[in-house]
Amino acid sequence: MGAPTPLIDGLGSAILSCIGRTTCNPTSSSAENCVLGIEHWSDPGSDAEQWIMPSYFCASPRDKNSSPRRSRAGRKRRSGADQENSVVDRHPSRGFASALPARPKESRLWTVAAIFLILSFCLQAVLAVPRLSATSDEAVHLASGYSYWETRDFRMNPEHPPLAKLLAALPLLMIRPKLDTSTDVWKNSSEYEFGFDFLYRNDADRLLFWGRLPMIGLAALGAMLTFMWSRDLFGPVAAVLAVGLYAFSPNLLAHGMLITTDVPVAVFSLLTLYLFWKQRERPASRGSLVTGLALGLAMATKYSGALLPLLIVGLSCLRAFRQSNRKQAILAEVRSLMMMAAASLFVIEAAYLFAVSPIVYFRNASFVNANHSPTYPYYLLGQLKEGGWWYYFLIAFIFKATLATLILILLGIIRGFAGLLHRWGETILLATIVFYVAVISAGADNLGIRYLLPIFPLLFIWVSRIVPLYWPNPFGRALLVVLFGWQIWAALWTFPNYIPYFNELAGGAGRGTDILDDSNVDWGQALKQAAAYVKEKAIENVTVCSFSPFDNTPYYGLPANLPAPQTAARLLSKPPAPGTYIVSGHYVARMKALDPAWHPYQPVDRIGESLWVYRFQ
Repeated sequence: MGAPTPLIDGLGSAILSCIGRTTCNPTSSSAENCVLGIEHWSDPGSDAEQWIMPSYFCASPRDKNSSPRRSRAGRKRRSGADQENSVVDRHPSRGFASALPARPKESRLWTVAAIFLILSFCLQAVLAVPRLSATSDEAVHLASGYSYWETRDFRMNPEHPPLAKLLAALPLLMIRPKLDTSTDVWKNSSEYEFGFDFLYRNDADRLLFWGRLPMIGLAALGAMLTFMWSRDLFGPVAAVLAVGLYAFSPNLLAHGMLITTDVPVAVFSLLTLYLFWKQRERPASRGSLVTGLALGLAMATKYSGALLPLLIVGLSCLRAFRQSNRKQAILAEVRSLMMMAAASLFVIEAAYLFAVSPIVYFRNASFVNANHSPTYPYYLLGQLKEGGWWYYFLIAFIFKATLATLILILLGIIRGFAGLLHRWGETILLATIVFYVAVISAGADNLGIRYLLPIFPLLFIWVSRIVPLYWPNPFGRALLVVLFGWQIWAALWTFPNYIPYFNELAGGAGRGTDILDDSNVDWGQALKQAAAYVKEKAIENVTVCSFSPFDNTPYYGLPANLPAPQTAARLLSKPPAPGTYIVSGHYVARMKALDPAWHPYQPVDRIGESLWVYRFQ
């Protein structure tokens, strides 16, 4: 078998090689195949042996008396125990791997296609970065991260753990921007004022460009992990579909380039679950340590990452009760969980640069949403309501996910869930998705689809399970190609305005404010486009009402930002004050809900699909 394509598999091996003998039985008749990184199976209904994708991360030792070059005829069919320990999850009713067989050359071609898709994701993000102004939280996160490096003082932005902010600020250590810690803003921990001063007293565009690059790199890592897990479960063809859905997801593109915590926690959560899955039925010391390190990365990125320990404990219990010797399995799981806990605490302490006690991490959890008013009215489908709705995130997903993704999910559901518990990888994927959606729906503020981003890669992996069923059939293959092309078109058509993306069910971005507000429609990212619009149209009497009071509109050549209440007062007067108004879609949605007098007003244009232009004579 030819060597695997080195880029993805080399990185994957570097991450996962220390998992050890967690996926193969070295005493089984397939030990040689484990050493070679080959999974070998046969259809019980056929005498013909077939081949599926490599299991590159199997590290069981080779029997000294075995030869990896035996002929196919000389290889023994694996026993039932060997099949149970296979790297590839097996279809319960047929007894063989639910993955498409692929020759080595074909497998390499699919891997090359995956690399191309990951690079396409990076290209889209890098090209979009200079076109977008700073979003609401980026200045805070970047300034906080840089202050951590320079001062080892973690007073700023305590409601989020430091890791993503540190990574974003890492390139700034070469630029050495000005950081003033002598002001009252610093002493009082006024994070938004501090972020504003830091960003705009320096070259804001330069800082944003370099700060966003590590975020794109992290998002690309998520794409790579999506490919690897889908390939291990369902084969290389399915994996290309999964990574393609990721690479051209408007929501992951929207937030994957921003200096925020949403996509980083999604990536590190995906890494944690993938490593946990690689342990299979035998939690081993090295595998537990590596999984714990990944868990620490997720927890040190965002406090929603702290949901993972609960999930892993539950999955570990399920894994233990699947074993025949439950007492021994429970003891092994307890040891594994203790090792994960120790490793994750080490990473959390490292994320605080070993400057404070790990207790700070748990103490700062009390700051989560501390700056959110308990009486704040959330917005959904034209209505405002304190406390929000339990189904908010389900509605957001239906209208913000691409239609191609929704159709693939339906096809996956139609295929059914029979024998799910016998397919450990799918069990982990679906259990995580259900658990995360339930917790977020019950407890998170109704502010945006970005809170659901951790489930997107998991969904893309799970829906790729239909590829082995559909791909061999010409009609099924055509359907998959059409859906894949639809996903690509959605992203390319949206570029670079990914944040206000809404699918065709919603009526597109132009109807988005009828459904959602906040970071679903505008987060302050279109001010550069607004400045270009005003200059091109030679508009003089302009009033700008952007998303955040900390949007520095004069930096981009626009008039000073007018607060929303004053903008509303001007527009709702009889008649409206003359002039051109550029209003954030967020406030358009809320003013429509608050005052029926707003409804007759129709915009003359939209800028970046997130700023609405009104003109009155």
